[in-house]
Amino acid sequence: MAFWIAEQGAAQTPPQSEPEAETEPAAARAKADVAASNRAYEAAYAKGDADALIEFFTEDAEFTDDEGEVYSGREEIARAIRDGLRAHRGARLAIEPLSEHLLAPEILLESGLTTVTAPDGDVSSARYSAIFVQREGEWRIRQLTEAPIPDATASDRLEELSWLVGEWRESDPENGVDVDSQVRWARGGTFLTRSVTVRRDGAVTLEGWQIIGWDPIENRIRSWTFDSQGGFAEGAWTREGQRWLVRETGVRPDGSRTSADNIMAKLSPRRISWESINRTVDGEPRPNVPEIEAQRVESE
Repeated sequence: MAFWIAEQGAAQTPPQSEPEAETEPAAARAKADVAASNRAYEAAYAKGDADALIEFFTEDAEFTDDEGEVYSGREEIARAIRDGLRAHRGARLAIEPLSEHLLAPEILLESGLTTVTAPDGDVSSARYSAIFVQREGEWRIRQLTEAPIPDATASDRLEELSWLVGEWRESDPENGVDVDSQVRWARGGTFLTRSVTVRRDGAVTLEGWQIIGWDPIENRIRSWTFDSQGGFAEGAWTREGQRWLVRETGVRPDGSRTSADNIMAKLSPRRISWESINRTVDGEPRPNVPEIEAQRVESE
């Protein structure tokens, strides 16, 4: 956008309604008790205590692991737990509930994420859905189902920037400069493309093109920018809330090297801002570009 002025984006279990007969205090107590049970389960896992872990399940419990293997009854589940502890010796387990629903006074459905962190820092996660039942005053697991978390695609990663898609216009009346840009999804949705036209007093003075994509090696969004005068730049994107920091390094047509920290922010669905700081050319400081706003151009 104003870069060119400166130089010239397993199915979850559906929620179920709590019975009308259930009161909020009863639901809150049940959820608090299950949360405490989860913390105790994490502690037993950290100790590698298989005997303690099996006590969290009912005698007739059923467990389906993230590979689809089904274990019925405590004896089979105990074997699965011991195998898992041996495979992840010294690991820590974190249980993160995402939804909880009291289906009946003594039945609670919980779903969320589990994360196992190995001693070397390696992390693996899975989705889970658990049915807890209250037996003799204790909440125990009657059914536990795990499912793998699908790997995020390049399109999934870029979805964070989908608000950029569309047509935008920036104007600098004082200098007679207008910048029109179009952001589109490339075929297949694996890249965003941006084309830019800079006009001064109505005459086209510069055109530019940018490709934004996901770098699976660096695990971050990156961009590649080219202009009609022969300059080009490469940027690394970092998100901070609704703001993005784009750290760019590039080359001008004369061979001089440039660097800048460009900050882009979503102000509203129809307004974004851009500014450029820490600018250099061949290591020498250059003036910052103050914040500039762009307006979305509505289709007629």
